[in-house]
Amino acid sequence: MFTCISCNKEHSDGPVCCVCKNQFDFACAGVTETGFRRLGERRNNWRCPGCKSGSSLSPAATSPMPSQLDSIQEQLSRITFQLEPLKSLSADVAVIKAEMSDLKDSVEMAHSAFASLDARVKSVEKALTEIPDLQEEVCRLRQELEDRDQWARANNVEIRGVPLRKGENLYEIAERIGELSNFPIRRDSISYIARIPTRVPDAEKPIIISFNNRYIKEDLVASARKSKQLTLAGLGFSATGPFYVNDHLTQKNKTLLSKARSLARETDFRYVWVKHAKIMARKSDTSPVFIIRNEKDLLKIV
Repeated sequence: MFTCISCNKEHSDGPVCCVCKNQFDFACAGVTETGFRRLGERRNNWRCPGCKSGSSLSPAATSPMPSQLDSIQEQLSRITFQLEPLKSLSADVAVIKAEMSDLKDSVEMAHSAFASLDARVKSVEKALTEIPDLQEEVCRLRQELEDRDQWARANNVEIRGVPLRKGENLYEIAERIGELSNFPIRRDSISYIARIPTRVPDAEKPIIISFNNRYIKEDLVASARKSKQLTLAGLGFSATGPFYVNDHLTQKNKTLLSKARSLARETDFRYVWVKHAKIMARKSDTSPVFIIRNEKDLLKIV
C-alpha cells in the first residue's frame, strides 16, 4: 500500500515518476492501469503531469487547502443546482423522441396511403381516357342490336285501330284488309298472325301479321297507303273511323318516328315517313332524303 501524493489516499498500486520519485494512483496520474502496463520498459521513464509541465508536485502543493475545498464544494453545489433542470429536460427529450417516432410511423403510413391513392388515381385517370371509346362502342353495339331487332320484323305489318271483338277470326280480318287495300292476302302467305299487348294499359292491342317474305309485306303497305277504303265500316264494324297498316317498328323506332314528326311540324319539314322499316325525312321536294337511325340524327331536322 502507498499514499498517493496527489489525493492523499491509499492505493495498492500506481506509477512512480522517474523525476520527482513521487507515486500516484492511476486516476491522479492520468493513465489507466492497462495503458501503464503496456508501456513495458518505458514505465521506468514515466513522468507525472507536474514534471512534464516543468513544475514538480509536492504534497503541500498538491493537497488542496480547506478554503479551496469549500470553494470547490460551493462550485460543485452551484453546478449541481444548475444541472437539476436537466433531469426533467431528459424526460422531455425522451417524450419528444417517442413522439417523433410515432410521427415518423404516421408519416410512413401516410406516404404508403398516398402512394396507394396515387396508384388508384392513375388507374381512374386511365379508365377515364378509355370511357369515350367504351361509350362509342356501347352505342355502336346498341345500334347493332336495334338494327337486328328491326330486321327481325322486316316481314311484319302492324295494324292499329281495329277494335277487339269476341270470337274474332284474325285470318278473315287480314283477308278483308287485303281487299280494302287492293292487295289480296292469301292465308298461305301468312307465317303467323296475332294481337300483341301494348305498353299503354287498356289500349287496343294491334294486330301483327308476319308474311313469308318481305316483298309481300312491302307491297301490302304500299298499296294500303294509296287506298282510301281503310275504314272500320269496311271491316264490318259499326264504329266509324280509319285503321292503319304500317311497318312493324321496334319501340325505339316508334319513339324516334314520333319525335321526328313533332320536330318536322316545328321546323316546317314537309316529309317524314317510313319505308322498308326505316324512318326517312325530307325538308322539301328538292331536298335530299336522309335516314333517322338514332337521337343524334334528329338534329338534322332544323
